[in-house]
Amino acid sequence: MQKYEVMYHMIISANIKKLRKSSKLSQEEFAEKINCSREFISRVENLKEKVSLKMILKLSEIFKVSPKYFFEED
Repeated sequence: MQKYEVMYHMIISANIKKLRKSSKLSQEEFAEKINCSREFISRVENLKEKVSLKMILKLSEIFKVSPKYFFEED
């Protein structure tokens, strides 16, 4: 089970970074938009912190993407 957890953690983190970059936002701007710290965004993008389902739903709402977006691999 842990193998899949790590895999999804990597996919979610990559998709958050991709969403931020496609929105042309710095980590700081992205963090302000979703009301968290730049450090949190950095930790997420660098696989040092996991994102809650609540955060995924918040990101989905703010950026008008399906929650499914965060679980899809390129």
